[in-house]
Amino acid sequence: MKKLIILLSVIFMVIFVILTMSYTGKKGGKISTNNIKADEKGFVLMELFTSQGCSSCPPADEILGSYTMKNNEHIIPIAFHVDYWNRLGWVDSFSNSKYSQRQQAYAGKFNLESVYTPQLIINGRKELVGNEQVKIVTIVNSFLKESTAVTISISDPAITGNKVFIPYTLSSIQPNTSINAALIQNHVFTQIKAGENRGEKLDNYNVVRDFITLRLANAVGKISLQLPKGSMTTDYSIVLFVQEDVSGKITGAVKLKL
Repeated sequence: MKKLIILLSVIFMVIFVILTMSYTGKKGGKISTNNIKADEKGFVLMELFTSQGCSSCPPADEILGSYTMKNNEHIIPIAFHVDYWNRLGWVDSFSNSKYSQRQQAYAGKFNLESVYTPQLIINGRKELVGNEQVKIVTIVNSFLKESTAVTISISDPAITGNKVFIPYTLSSIQPNTSINAALIQNHVFTQIKAGENRGEKLDNYNVVRDFITLRLANAVGKISLQLPKGSMTTDYSIVLFVQEDVSGKITGAVKLKL
């Protein structure tokens, strides 16, 4: 009888060890970060002011591209190509004077003496050189922890000819705010034939191709953007974001692929 009790005890211990190892293999040890979702309550809108005619811009374009490829719905990177470097020998086909004017307006809000490239504006509240990767990470993580003030919902966009019509609904509106809409080209390569980047093949992401700002009067509305002629709609996305007119603070943003 005593031998039977000992035998049963040994069998029980073996079964216990096997079950424990199996459980530990599934639940214990190192946890894969691939299965952990970050606690992201907020959003990040990254506005990069850049130019294909600027030799210091490609590293910033690359950083913006790395955030684009994360496909994180909370992080929305866009690139405004300014036109004031076109005089250096290469005319950036994505540049527009109104993008330069937008950057100039930010310079006033941040009390800067002049504009520069590459400049990154985050949520309309922080500005820094667009290739300062460590600082960018810190600011991005900080904003992701903040709650979003305004939620933007987009209904199905309608495309007529080269026009994209975007119906939207806001969770709330505040006085002296505007809604901005950007049509962005998701990814494009350009062979540079002159200027400071001559001979380079530049890789640009989320390039703004059309942009409009409207003062907000209602929480429900519709806004339109112009597609470049001959465009494939699958190459584009739309970005909407709400911004305070005086401070420049961005209170909500959303991105949707066409």
